[in-house]
Formats: sequence, structure tokens, C-alpha cells
Amino acid sequence: MDTQKSPITSETKLDRIEEPTAEDIIDIIADADDDYDFIEPDDTPDTTEKKKKRNPFASVFTKECFIKYRFLGLCFLVPALTMWLIYIAMGVYPFGRESVLVLDLNGQYVYYFEQLREIVCGSGSFLYSFGRALGGEFMGIYAYYLASPFSYIVCLFPKTMITEALLCMFLLKTGLCGLNFGIYLNYKTKKRDLNKVAVVIFSTMYALTAFAVVQQHNTMWIDNLIFLPLIVMGVERLIKQGRFKLFTISLTWAVMSNFYIGYMTCIFVLFYFFVCYFTIAPEERNLRGEDAHFGKSFLRIAGSSIMMILMSAVIIWSAYYSLTFGKTTFSDPSFEFHAKFDLLDLVSKLFIGSYDTVRPEGLPFVYCGTLTLILLPLYFMIKKIPFREKVSAVIVAIFFVISFSSSTIDLVWHGFQRPNWLNYRYSFILCFFMVYYAYQAFIHIKEIDTKVLFADVAAWAFVLLLLQKFDDYEWIDDYGTVWLSFAFFVAYLILMRFHVRSVLREGVSVAIASVVVLECFVGGLLNLVALDGDVVYSSRDSYRSFIDKVQPLVDEIQAQDGSFYRMEKTFHRKTNDPLALGFRGFSNSTSTLNKSTIDFLNQLGLSSKSHWTKYLGGTPVFEMLMGVKYLITEESDYVPDFYEKICEYDPGDEYKELYPGRDYEVMSGYKNPYALSLAYGVSNSLLNYSMETEDLPFERMNDIITLMTGSDEDIEVFTPIAVEESDYSGVTLTFTTGHRVYTADSSDRTGKVEYTMNAERDGMVYCYFPSEWKRECDLYANGKKISTYFGNETYRIVELGYFHEGEEIVVSLHLTDNEKLYIATLPTYFYSIDEEALAAAYETLSESEFVIEEYTESSFKGKIDVNVGDELIYTTIPYDEGWKVTVDGEKVKLIETLGATISFYAEPGTHTVTLDYRPDCIVYGSIISVCGFIIFIGVCTVDFLVRKKRKY
Repeated sequence: MDTQKSPITSETKLDRIEEPTAEDIIDIIADADDDYDFIEPDDTPDTTEKKKKRNPFASVFTKECFIKYRFLGLCFLVPALTMWLIYIAMGVYPFGRESVLVLDLNGQYVYYFEQLREIVCGSGSFLYSFGRALGGEFMGIYAYYLASPFSYIVCLFPKTMITEALLCMFLLKTGLCGLNFGIYLNYKTKKRDLNKVAVVIFSTMYALTAFAVVQQHNTMWIDNLIFLPLIVMGVERLIKQGRFKLFTISLTWAVMSNFYIGYMTCIFVLFYFFVCYFTIAPEERNLRGEDAHFGKSFLRIAGSSIMMILMSAVIIWSAYYSLTFGKTTFSDPSFEFHAKFDLLDLVSKLFIGSYDTVRPEGLPFVYCGTLTLILLPLYFMIKKIPFREKVSAVIVAIFFVISFSSSTIDLVWHGFQRPNWLNYRYSFILCFFMVYYAYQAFIHIKEIDTKVLFADVAAWAFVLLLLQKFDDYEWIDDYGTVWLSFAFFVAYLILMRFHVRSVLREGVSVAIASVVVLECFVGGLLNLVALDGDVVYSSRDSYRSFIDKVQPLVDEIQAQDGSFYRMEKTFHRKTNDPLALGFRGFSNSTSTLNKSTIDFLNQLGLSSKSHWTKYLGGTPVFEMLMGVKYLITEESDYVPDFYEKICEYDPGDEYKELYPGRDYEVMSGYKNPYALSLAYGVSNSLLNYSMETEDLPFERMNDIITLMTGSDEDIEVFTPIAVEESDYSGVTLTFTTGHRVYTADSSDRTGKVEYTMNAERDGMVYCYFPSEWKRECDLYANGKKISTYFGNETYRIVELGYFHEGEEIVVSLHLTDNEKLYIATLPTYFYSIDEEALAAAYETLSESEFVIEEYTESSFKGKIDVNVGDELIYTTIPYDEGWKVTVDGEKVKLIETLGATISFYAEPGTHTVTLDYRPDCIVYGSIISVCGFIIFIGVCTVDFLVRKKRKY
């Protein structure tokens, strides 16, 4: 090798020739070139055969190599098994009746995994899903939650074991975090300093940091923890040797698995390139002896990043497209600078058991083990560690502390949006460096005098005692943090003392490893117990019992009717139930929200706000207009007489045995005779209507039906019930901007507002109270509490009960903890349904229905017979420019109707209509990604040929 081009010292060269390192293994797998420096030397005379290079894979994948690197297997197994023991201690199935479901995993993600399984094993679509609200693109959900290849593990398990599939995924990812960190430590450690037990110790600590354990339920984030060590290694290799493949592949995986955390990783890469470049010693920085090395290195990392963006285009573009539906306006963050916490607050989170909360006020999760805490100050006292590396450590620490503390910088890290709970989602990067610096201190610990070690531990103990005295730090528990930390301080102090001086360092290392595993187990368990107390883990039974009792009824309905239709139910476990049960419903919750759809459903009376909608507030009129053909109800639920009961299901004794203590009711499936198709012809008068015209969803639906049918007279499917008397007590009445304001007086009586009326026909009576300023209260009808109102899910149409014609109804709103109640000033808030008017409206609207002949979740083909006056074809599909509509083979223009849905024009007569969902982000994003992979392969090929020519 040309020494001028590659100034490697003889010692370094010898180390690399003697035996393969983890770096060399990755060279073969990731680089696939012929620069195999680890091939054993051959000092025999120059012979043709012996000078030929051996098959590099044969050199690496040998029994001897596997024996040498089996400790890396422990880097995987130890954290994975420790994490499993933590879940066993939590009573997770099959060692109890608990599950891994918590927070958003319980309310959202598990349902997305169910949908992914349906897509792979059933008939779902990656492009579109009608299981979310009115329907919506699915690639945004995929990019945000499911893009990690590990997500497909759920497809290897039966549907009844989805929670076990998630547990398996969590354990696998925990193990891989440890494995990759172990590879990185092995890469960074000189052969003479390598302590294999230490590699396992610190790999376990990295895989089980507080962030990794607490945020494990956000499983789509963990891929970035897995690949961070390889990304860091890739940056260093790119600078030193010009090798770009490991960096490009690992960063691409990180970004594609979750673009959101991947974005944070990219910010880190930009920062770390500069830190890393000037941290590396000059003699090691430019092993190829290049001129203008800094500029070329920067161009390499920029070029690799561009290739990453190209290869990830289909994910990044799909995610961006999804965000344009309203996520970017979900919050209105302030960019005004302010400090988010005091430095001592952050220090308090470095100790075991220091879990505070995942709620909006939560601090970063930076606990990385008591041993890390002890070793970090010692890192700066070890002379063998170069000064430039210590300076870089200080820079890294300052960079992240400022990022955490500065409100403005923190917003930049989070994509210019304030996170909704789960703060400081990039804090795992600081944890990575803290554990790495602690490892470096550990392998050079013999330089440290025992007195210094004792003083270090004493200083941390004093800090902990100081924190204990502050009332602000409620998470510093006397036993779970203070005394437990003291116990580990003492244990590590004793063991480290022997580790520094003893000749049996390997044995002492094993003892330290045992204590570390114990601490990781205890610390992880404390974190999960605290997380359970904070936001509550759901039992396996709570999920499986619900799915198992409803799924048979859904399956029976679908077996009877294979056409396209929407279905809903009157009871819920969570808002994403339709995705798990496999029907096209309205209930949905996702960060990749469609704001116009959510607002539209709210305007029609459904419980719908923020980033979610839930099928509460549905009425027969809504179900007609939106095509809800089937309704699943429990025995106690009201169903209109004109709905046809088609099936019934009683879970029976077997259900009671499987899920003891779980109550259930007999459930029934009903068919709605007035459900309209996905599309139907209406009068173009509908285009002039604004949903803001009326304050009540009843009047909005009346107006919509009137305009759809082209009637010259107002159609009242919902008929108002006149309020005969209104009264109030315990409150004072005032008025402001179109509202009545009821303010609680000083008396001990509960403030209430009361309305008296008489039912005008037999049937259900509905109410809705509009308000700009919502204050939760209790809603009563004839002395019986119906529900709360203006609450999280109760600002919607509410059924007051079934009443007979002429029956008196007294409805009252009771102020609870609020001093004021705001209600828009209107003549009435109470309505009933005129069934004859409903039937007549259906007959008119169904005359120009779209008859679907062929369909998938993302395409439809069928016939429509358009009557004169019904040339506007209204669809109940949310407006999305990704839909392409043709009439008799001719593409037609999409029209946004009612501020939310798609319409298009068709001339009177019979037409063949097709609707296909092919958004540009998928079509062109896929092309760009394929081109990106081709470019990457091409660049790798050129790099291989150049290296071969150089014989470097």
C-alpha cells in the first residue's frame, strides 16, 4: 500500500491484519468492496496462489470468527432478556393478564398494526383506507407509524396474538440496540484496550436507558436508537476512509423507518460531522492522504445525504402530503425564546427511578445508569483520552442541554411544532454519548486513583441529597431513587476499587456486569411502574375481550354482504376500533389528521375535534347521507324501528371463562334501509352552501337535503321541538356576543338551566347546544342523568331518550366545577326525526345512485344513471387531489363540496365511472426512490472499481 496515500502506522496496520474486527465485518456486508485489510499476512515467497486474495466471506464467517465475536451476541441477548424479565415482572401475558399496550400504543398504534396485517394478509390497501373517519390516505399513517421493516413481525403472528407480536418486536429492537452499540464500541476500542465484558455492560445500559424503556411503546421511534451507533460509525468512517455506504444505508433506514425522528437524526448528523471531524486526530483523520480533505468529506456526507433523501422520497413525500391535510396547523407554537427548565432540573433526571411524566410538562429522559453517572466526571480526568475528545464531549453536552432548555431550539428539533406530550424526543442521542463516554472512562479506569473515585461518588451522593431537599422534585423518591442510588453507589464503588487494582479484572468485570443488569432491571421496572401510574397500561383482556366479542358479528355481516358499504357501532373501546375489526367506519385518531374531515363530521353532529373523531352523535339522517348501511348495537341501545335486524351474537359462557369479570351484552347487527351509495347525483345548488350558515347540525342536514334534492321548499327531516318554558336557578343570566352566559351565584345550590317541552311525535328526541366557549356540565332529562355535555366526547348530538307524542320533557344542564356556562342564543336546541320526510328524501336521492361493480379500497368502477337536475355527482369521499375520476373514460375535474368532500359533474344519462386513488407522492415518489437506489448502486459500483484500481 502506498504509505503516502495511506499514512497508517505499522502498529495500526498490524492490529488490522491479525484478525477481523467488527468494522471489517461491516465493511464486507455494507461496503461489498475488495479492501479486506484483515486478511492474515503471508510472509512466504511471492507465489501466484498465495498472493491471491481469499474469499472475504470465507475469512469472516468461520467458526473461529464466531467464537471471537460471540460477545456481540451477548450484547443482543442480555438487554433483550432483561427487558423481557421487566415485562414478566409487570405481569405481561403469558406470565399474567397484562399487555404492553399503553398511551398511544393502546389508543392508536395497535390498530395500525392490525391494519398492516390486514393489508399484507387480507385485502387492505397501502394507499387508502375507509377505516379512518370518512376515509383517507394511508401512506401517511404508514410513513409515520409503520414504515419500519420490524413492523411486519405482526404478520408472522395470528390475529389473536397481536399484543404478543408487539412484545416480540419490542424485545427484538431492545436487543438490536445493544448489538449495534456493541459493534460501535468494538469498532472504537483498540485491540489492547478491548474488554469484552465492558462492551456487553455498556451495550446493555444503552439499550435500557430511561428513554429506551419509557418510549418503547412508541416503537416506530426505536429504529433510530438501533441505527444511531451505525450512523455515528458511518460518519467517522466517511471522514477517515471516504467510505460512505454504511452511513448512507443506516441513515436511510433511520429516516424511512420514521421520518419524524429521522429528521432529528439528520439534524444531529449535521452537527456531529463538524464535531467529529475536528475531534479525530490529524494523523487518523485523512488515511487516504487527500488534498482539501475537509471539503471532500463534507461533499461526501452531503452527497450521501442526498442519496438518502432520494431513496426515502416515497416515504418523505407521502409524510409531507399527509401533513398538508392539517397537521401543520394543529398547533400554533410560539417561537419566543425562554428557558424551559433550570439546569438542576435536568440533573435530577440522571438518577434511577427519576421518572416524572410523559405529559406536556415532562423533562427529558436521560437516566443511563448509575455507573454512567459515576464514570462521566472521570472521563475528563483520564490522560489517555485525548484532550480534543474531551473538548468534543463538552461541546456535545452543551449543545444538547441548550437544545433541551431553549424553547425555540427545541421547537426546531420537533419539526417547528410543539410536541403533544412525550417531550424531548431526541434526548436518546445525548444518552448515546453519555454511555459512550462512560465506557471510555471504564476501560481506562486504572489511571484513576481510588481517592478520586471515592470523591466522585461522594459528590454525586451530595447532589442527590440536595435534590431530595427540594419539594419541586416529586419524582425523587426516598426509597426508589435516593436509597436505591446509594446502594448502587456503594456496590459500584467497591467493585470499581477492585477493578482498578485487582489482577482478576475480568472476574470483577463480570461482577460489575451482574450489578449493571440488576440495576437495568430495577430501573426499567421502576420506569414502567411509574408510566403505568402516570397513563395506565391496559390489560391484554381489555383489548382481546373487546375484539373477540365484536369480531364474530362483523364477520357475519361481511359474509352476508360483500359489496362496498360503511358500518359503525354504538359502543367503543378506542377511537380506532374500525381498523382492528376490519370495517369501514368513522371513528379514528391519528397524528396524520385530516382537519377538514374532522370539522365536517363535527358540523354534522359527531363527536369530532382536534386529531380524532368518534362515532358518537350519529343519527339516521347522517347515516343516510354518509352511506352507513349496517349498525352494530348492544341490547340496551336504541335502534329506529325501520332498521332491519339481520343477525345477533351472544358471546356466551366461553367468553366468561376466557375473560372473567368482563361484562358484555348481547349484540345485534341492523341494516339501514335508507343508506345511500358512495356517490349519488344531486342538484348543483349544493355548491353554494356553506356549513357555517347554521349553528345546529340538525339545520345543516336539513339544508343539505333541501339543496341536494333541488326542492323549492325547505325540507325538515329533523323537526324542531318548541321550548315552552326555560328557567334557571343558582345562576345569574347575562348576555355576550350571541350567547347566554349563566354564572354561578354565591348560594350553595347547584346552578342549573332548565328547558320544558312536549314531544311532538313518538320517537327519539335529540339535543345539541352550540357554544364558542365550552364549559363541561351535566345533562339531565326528566331527572335522569344522560351524560356530561361540552366535555371531550360529549360536544355532539345527544339522544335524550324515546318519548311518546305529547309527553312532557324536562331537560336541564347542571353546572359542575365551572363558574360559567355559555350557550348560543337560539329558539330551540331539541329535534326529532320525521321518518316520512327521511324516506322521501332517500327515494329522491337514490334515483341517481352510483352502482359499484368492482372495487378495492383505493379504486371503484361502476355505473350511474344521472337524472336531469342531478348532474352534480356528490361523493362521501374526503376531498383529496390524489383521486382521479373518469366518466366514460374522460378525466373530470374534482370539486370540493361542503368544505370537505369530493364532487364532479356528469351529463344526464347512463355513464361508466371510475375512481382511482393515485396521489403524486406515491407515483413520483416511488420513481424518485427507485432512481435513488439505482444511483446508490451505481455510485457503489464506481467506488468499488476505483478502489480496486488503486488497490486500496
